[in-house]
Amino acid sequence: MELMRRVVTVVCAALLFLPVLMKSRTSQELPDRAAFSVLSSGRISVKISGAVLHEGIYTVPANTMTESVINMAQPVRPFQRLKNERAASPLTDGAAVALIVQPDGTQVAKVASMSVSERIVLGVPLDISIMNEADFDRLPGVGPALSRRIVAYRQNNGGILRVSDLGNIEGIGEKKYRKIKEYFQHP
Repeated sequence: MELMRRVVTVVCAALLFLPVLMKSRTSQELPDRAAFSVLSSGRISVKISGAVLHEGIYTVPANTMTESVINMAQPVRPFQRLKNERAASPLTDGAAVALIVQPDGTQVAKVASMSVSERIVLGVPLDISIMNEADFDRLPGVGPALSRRIVAYRQNNGGILRVSDLGNIEGIGEKKYRKIKEYFQHP
């Protein structure tokens, strides 16, 4: 009986120790790295309108092509490949695609950017270098006077404005800077 208890104890101890032993024996080699990496593994928001059955804002994988988004929204007319070069390039976050049917029946995709209001609501980063006074005024805590100062600062500095420059503008303290910097792309 005593011998049996010792055997059971040793077997139990061995079973408890075995995973620790096996884990320490596994290879610690890192897997081979890829020769290239994916440009982005995230998702982007794209607005589609025009001659499609399902206009709206779609969340799609990054690097999705213009034609793919048009096909998702189901074109009203039978869809042929687009002739413009933008059709073969990937869309960016906040893109707005409009499918237009010309009088001769050809289809053209116009690619622009969503409005600042749409981008803010969707959490799509804003491009500070192309915003105007009305766009800045839509940001929380930024009114018309501050919007004018931001645009004037950009004009007085060669038309270039970086997010980090916002702290140099009168009326934007540290607290306001922290609040609004999150709305912008950070290069």
